[in-house]
Amino acid sequence: MDAITREEARMLIRHVGLSERLVQHAEGVARRGESVCRLLESSGHTVHAEKVIIASLVHDIGLSRPHGLDHGETSAEVLEEFGLNNLADLVREHVFPKSSHLSLEAKILIYCNLTTGPDGEAIDAKTKLDFLHQLAYNWKNEYERTRALNALQIKRKIISEIEALIESAIVNR
Repeated sequence: MDAITREEARMLIRHVGLSERLVQHAEGVARRGESVCRLLESSGHTVHAEKVIIASLVHDIGLSRPHGLDHGETSAEVLEEFGLNNLADLVREHVFPKSSHLSLEAKILIYCNLTTGPDGEAIDAKTKLDFLHQLAYNWKNEYERTRALNALQIKRKIISEIEALIESAIVNR
């Protein structure tokens, strides 16, 4: 089984015990993902919107169990346990992307996650990135600090890229 429906994704995150607040966040990321995908599709981009929406719903599933620094990797592992390898590949780097050379769908997921608050509300990407930068900068572990700061640089690039695509799609409507 490598494809699930939105409803199955919702049942899965509840089954593993994600908190109601994480479910609200996931629903907000999914709503934002659907909007971004539809907008980009309307301007001629090929986007697997349903995959983005479902990945958005399950992107934090790794927070349902003990995890290390990177709950994105743990989320991918949980999804692989359920045979959802395509979704695992999409969510694996949403916390610590190693490169900006990701699929458009993975970039949209990162963008939507960064522009959705803990209760599912829309937030400004710069505000969240600044918060994450301050948090990472103050980590005592140098490896973790460096990894987090590098990931933030990549996320800033991804945010700029997706925002440019969104702006272009709006202008060319």
